[in-house]
Amino acid sequence: MSSIYCTFLVAILLVTYPSVAGSGPEVVWKFPTDRCVTTSPVIYGTMVLFGSRNHFVYCLNAETGDIIWKFRTQGQVDSTPRIYEGKVYIGGRDDFVYCLDLDTGEEIWSFQTGNDVPGTPAVSSGKVYIGSKDAYLYCLDADTGELIWNFQAGDYVFSSPAVYDGKVVFGSLDQHVYCLDTETGDVTWKFYTEDKVYASPLIEDEKVYIGSWDDYMYCFDLSTGDVIWKYKTGHNLYSSATIYRGKMYFGSVDYNVYCLNADTGRFVWRFFTQNFVTSSPTVQDDRVYVGSVDFNFYCLDYKTGKELWRFSASGDIECKAAVTDTYIYFTSCDGHLYCLERELSVITVTSSPEGSDVYIDGEYQGKTPLETSVPPDEYIVTVESSTDVESKKIVLEKDEIEEVVFDFKSEKKRDYTLPIVLIIFVVGFSGIYWGYRKKYR
Repeated sequence: MSSIYCTFLVAILLVTYPSVAGSGPEVVWKFPTDRCVTTSPVIYGTMVLFGSRNHFVYCLNAETGDIIWKFRTQGQVDSTPRIYEGKVYIGGRDDFVYCLDLDTGEEIWSFQTGNDVPGTPAVSSGKVYIGSKDAYLYCLDADTGELIWNFQAGDYVFSSPAVYDGKVVFGSLDQHVYCLDTETGDVTWKFYTEDKVYASPLIEDEKVYIGSWDDYMYCFDLSTGDVIWKYKTGHNLYSSATIYRGKMYFGSVDYNVYCLNADTGRFVWRFFTQNFVTSSPTVQDDRVYVGSVDFNFYCLDYKTGKELWRFSASGDIECKAAVTDTYIYFTSCDGHLYCLERELSVITVTSSPEGSDVYIDGEYQGKTPLETSVPPDEYIVTVESSTDVESKKIVLEKDEIEEVVFDFKSEKKRDYTLPIVLIIFVVGFSGIYWGYRKKYR
């Protein structure tokens, strides 16, 4: 379908119908830890795992918030758990990296570094990669915790490493972004930014996205370290990037959430909160979920940055939220893990004939018949058959199931009416004309 034509249809319908504001979600449950929580929750099956500055790592029932197990470290836990082959890997500010049994929480092994381990481990191909405030990046055996190699940067390694295609990428407070060989720890490339690098990298489509305290979000070529583009914000970057439908989302200490074109770095939109945005956005089903130090958790439209709803906690929100089909999980420095109800509705799209292309708000979804779950909101559903295209606007309430039907066969029958009338008219007129000529020849 012509993108210009689809955009034209969407624009007409948006002008024709008034917008409907979304409503905030309800709290299903919240779990208290009595200390600030900055770690991001991780969902695995029916479990949700996270750490707290009360020194504990928790595993809860994701439906009820009941404790399955908890493990006590000797320091604050700001690291986010990583789950790999039935084990939980996490760092602590007691200088240790821990490996725990996923089902029981029992310690399998621990490895002592030279200082705090605030970052999150990456686990790949039987190896654990984790940085420490002792300025080293460690590569450990995932089964035994034995040291395979370590690499010394010039300063603390707060950044959580990312691993892809034999490379491990991370940042350091020595103002560099590093790319190392996963087998040897040798430097493949490094790039000097103009300030400390607290943020964690995202690797996507052979590109590395990472922010720096020099206020820039960078996009590097993964193989060479060459800068593809960079975008300057108004202040430091702690937040890590998320990519969705070709757009990149991240927060800044300048109080804004940003959306850029992931390929070019071109500005798309920004949303202003009331304080630092150190939280990393989660984007799912066309919604951007992100927290702020202003105590609010926001839900934004991924295309426009329009605020759809916000939820107010009682402390900073610095984590990356976990989102399922049913719930939204996030932590706060008010000491709680929150579980919010995720409001969803269902769109079913049918057409005659079947097999027509379906677009929702201009984004391709698949072919008819199609069913998809979406948050309650207003949507433009466009269906294109081999010969016809039609758009309809719908407004969904919570838990509503909306069936949208496109009957191109009936429309075709109606469309034949005018051509048939024209043919009869032309034939009739021709008969009169030739009869007239014959009579008066």
